[in-house]
Amino acid sequence: MAERKREKLSKQTSDRLYEMIVEERRCPPGSKLPNENELSRALEVSRTTLREAISFLVARGVLVIRRGKGTYVAEELPTAGMDLEGLAGLQARTRARDLFEMRLIFEPATVALACRRASEEELQQIQQKADRMEEIARAGGDWPLADQEFHWAIIKASHNEYMRKLYPIINSAVNEVMQRTRNRQRMQETAIQDNKLILEFLHKRDAESASQAMTIHMKHLMTTLDES
Repeated sequence: MAERKREKLSKQTSDRLYEMIVEERRCPPGSKLPNENELSRALEVSRTTLREAISFLVARGVLVIRRGKGTYVAEELPTAGMDLEGLAGLQARTRARDLFEMRLIFEPATVALACRRASEEELQQIQQKADRMEEIARAGGDWPLADQEFHWAIIKASHNEYMRKLYPIINSAVNEVMQRTRNRQRMQETAIQDNKLILEFLHKRDAESASQAMTIHMKHLMTTLDES
C-alpha cells in the first residue's frame, strides 16, 4: 500500500513538472533545472519523490541528465497541444486592463465548471493553494506566484483542456503586470479576501455564486490597476 502511494505521488509530481515545463514554459528548452533542495521545496515533496518524477520525464524525453552538471530541459520539447505563439507575442504590447478583461471573460466560467467537475481531492488541493498563498503573502514572499498556483488549480479542476492550454499564456502576462504595478499591497489584501469567498462557494459547489465571486474579484483587480 505504501509503495503504491509513493508511486502515485511520484507520478503526480511528474505531471506537475511536465505542466511547468511544457505547458507553462517556466523553464526554457536547454535550461538547467533548479537544484534538488529548491525544487523539492517548491513542489512540496521529498527529494526521493522528486528524483522519481524526474526519471519519468527523462524517459519521456522532456528532461536530460548531464553527468556531473545536473538536469536540463530538452532542447526540443513536445508540443503542448495548441499553438499559442501568436498570443505569447502579445504580452509586451497588451495593456494590463486588456489582460484582466480577458480573465474576466473566462475565469468566472471556469470556476463554475470546477464547482461541477472537481473531485474532492481537487477541491482540497485548491484550498491548500489558497492557504499557501496567504501564508506566503503574510511572510512577505512572492504571493503573486502563489496566487497564480491557486487559479491554476481551479483551471485544472474545470477539466477543460482548451482552458488549460490558454491559461499559461495569460499567466505569463500576469507576471509582467504584477512586476510593474505600484499597488501590490492592496492587490494582496484583495486577493486574500476574494479567494476566501471563491473557496466558500467552491466547497458548496454553488457554481453561480462562485462565478459571481470570481467576476467581483477580477473587477476589484481592474479597479486597483486603474488607480496605480
